[in-house]
Amino acid sequence: MGKNKIKTKLIHSGIDTIKNYGSLSDPVYKSSTLIFKNYKEYIIAKKNKFSKPYYGRLGSYNTKSLEKIISELYQSESCVVTSSGLSAITLTLLSFLDQNSECLITQNCYEPVYNFATQNLAKFGVKIKFFENNSIKKITKLITKKTKIIYIESPSSMNYEVEDLEKVTEIAKQNNIITVFDNTWATFLGFNPLKWGVDIVIESATKYISGHSDNFCGLVACSYNNYLKIKSTATKYGDYVHSDSCVTAIRGLRTLETRMNQHSKNAKLVYNFLNKSKIVKDIFFLPDKKNKNHKLWKKYFCLSNGLITFSILKKNNISDFLDNLQIFKIGFSWGGFESLILPINALSPVKKSSKNSVFWFRIHVGLESSSDLIKDLKKGFYEYEK
Repeated sequence: MGKNKIKTKLIHSGIDTIKNYGSLSDPVYKSSTLIFKNYKEYIIAKKNKFSKPYYGRLGSYNTKSLEKIISELYQSESCVVTSSGLSAITLTLLSFLDQNSECLITQNCYEPVYNFATQNLAKFGVKIKFFENNSIKKITKLITKKTKIIYIESPSSMNYEVEDLEKVTEIAKQNNIITVFDNTWATFLGFNPLKWGVDIVIESATKYISGHSDNFCGLVACSYNNYLKIKSTATKYGDYVHSDSCVTAIRGLRTLETRMNQHSKNAKLVYNFLNKSKIVKDIFFLPDKKNKNHKLWKKYFCLSNGLITFSILKKNNISDFLDNLQIFKIGFSWGGFESLILPINALSPVKKSSKNSVFWFRIHVGLESSSDLIKDLKKGFYEYEK
């Protein structure tokens, strides 16, 4: 697609109407066994099993198509497609960490990452150290000769703290440490960490890319050398992404910008309502200029999304609020077309408190009418305060 803008690349990347007999969409290739024309072709495929058709579990035409599109959008040498966002993270960490090595991780990370690090990596002899976002001095103190990876989630889960990435990548390169960045919050539309010196970018295509709450898929954008390591690990662990998942993700890419703009627009209107509500005690929303992370967010990111975290004082049963919502549904994940709400026990898996005086909620603002969403929250608050 040459020098076309990213919104144009989203629409046209990967389309091959000649191969697909005029169709704008790829057919779904469902194969476990792939047949070789002759022995020579078999030998060539065996030597190039990650780039040539070899065995269904290693990838199909659909897998390669998605990898190519993501590489173009991130301007990376390569891309690994995995079965989920979490598998993209775990397989990447497993590819570079070994016994007695050390890994630094964002303190307010995605809780399954915290669980994997403290329960699985630690069992393998990997030392895990957590750091607060935007604390380069503390990160520097945590680094040793054994540190192999700095894992960054920015904005972080639940409270959306932003890392001053420029400083982190600088100190990482000085110490030959690999930087891994979870970019699911912004997608490549809102931020490209590779342009700021990050080595490996991870994204859960389950969320905004697929966009319809009906798909699992993970992405790893990186150099070719890192691709070979991560792809090899994925193969050994039997990770497999179905062709249907790849086609679904590609379909989602075509409308991603339109959906992201609407999520952001709706979220700002819902935030304005929450910010004026007397029942709301605290609220985290990065476009808010009063947010302590706003300036740093503006430095790196060029769009927002549909995520807001807020708290209300504990007065009555939490069910009095949640069970009276009609549009906001209780559910995990985010990034789909629908609005979701999730009660959360803690803003950080590292710092948990059992003495909270408030109920915390994370909402994902969907594509519905913003006025209907606000009415729904008003009704929930009214029933809670009765």
